[in-house]
Amino acid sequence: MSDGRRIGRHAYNQRLEELAAAFAGRYGRVEYGSGLSASGRMIKLRITVHLPGWFVPDEATLVLVEKHEWRAGAWERYAYAYDLHRTPRPNGRFAYHWHDDVFHVHCADPREPRPDHHYKGFEVDDLFWVADQLYLMFARGIACFGLQPLRGWVEEAAD
Repeated sequence: MSDGRRIGRHAYNQRLEELAAAFAGRYGRVEYGSGLSASGRMIKLRITVHLPGWFVPDEATLVLVEKHEWRAGAWERYAYAYDLHRTPRPNGRFAYHWHDDVFHVHCADPREPRPDHHYKGFEVDDLFWVADQLYLMFARGIACFGLQPLRGWVEEAAD
């Protein structure tokens, strides 16, 4: 996306192909695609990266999802979920999410279980940055240290 939230139809398709190729070159086996709603007004991009890569059992997956709505001649991002899941699930998770107008972080460290799994977050506008951060979390281990719990907010069921 040019400004992080809006992108034209052709650029959207080109971006998906470029992201998948870049992630395969950096991390290993990649699955990707997008799904258009029946109305044609919503589209969901999904990239799954299997870690550590080729020819060995998965130790984790990066699942990168963005949701866009067609508005004023461009796809406009309105939600995302950028997740690291240790396998087998549940064996640790770290994620950057934006939905229901709330930027937040999910963190579940199996070595230090906490009652809170939702923490204050911030807008992520660079998919390569978030992939690198999640990959480092995979390499070094998931840690929830220093995160501030997000109190008084209940997550709605994701679609």
